[in-house]
Amino acid sequence: MKDVDDTLKQYIIYNIFPRYDRYYSHGMLHVEKVIDDMLMLADYYDLDKNMAYTIASYHDAGLNVDREHHELESGKLLGNDARLGEFFDKAQIKIMKEAVEDHRGSRKTRPRNFYGECVSDADRDFDIALLAKRQLATSLKNYPDLRTFDEHFERCYQYLLRRINSAGNFNLWTNNPILVERRNQFQKDFLNEALARTIYQAEWNRISSNGTKEKILNYYEDY
Repeated sequence: MKDVDDTLKQYIIYNIFPRYDRYYSHGMLHVEKVIDDMLMLADYYDLDKNMAYTIASYHDAGLNVDREHHELESGKLLGNDARLGEFFDKAQIKIMKEAVEDHRGSRKTRPRNFYGECVSDADRDFDIALLAKRQLATSLKNYPDLRTFDEHFERCYQYLLRRINSAGNFNLWTNNPILVERRNQFQKDFLNEALARTIYQAEWNRISSNGTKEKILNYYEDY
């Protein structure tokens, strides 16, 4: 992150990152991963690093306003943040706002700008262990009627299978070769259902034995 303005970074660390404190599946572990991938893409495509860092940092910040439309709330938060006017002009803020609004993985139409394509791709979980952590937490929070590991795993697994496009791949807007290679390995592993189940089972056992499951249900706010 050496190319990101330090004053901007400090503002975001102290004023935006605390918004993620009560999130689990969308907490700082996820946000930092999106930042890392977004900066990798910014470096690869010679994009503005300050814009890339800001977009990734704000992309889920609207979750505590409206879960279902959090991308719009996150964009609103970024667009209305007067402090960002010290670092960016109006055209840059418009691009960043649109990118945040267009980042959701379930989106069927191409984001309005290339920064939006990059943050959408950076938001993908091509790591089964991290995906299991996030998916199981979301499933526990949203589907209290499901009681067993098998029920939660089946829901999670089928949900991800529906993300596979007509070409037989998990979608990437940029087709960045680094992410394509990562995606292809992920697909190979994830589509081995027995392997995926083993990884999800290990995560289920971990959160069931160390009190994390109770915190997901009773403390964390993200759904």
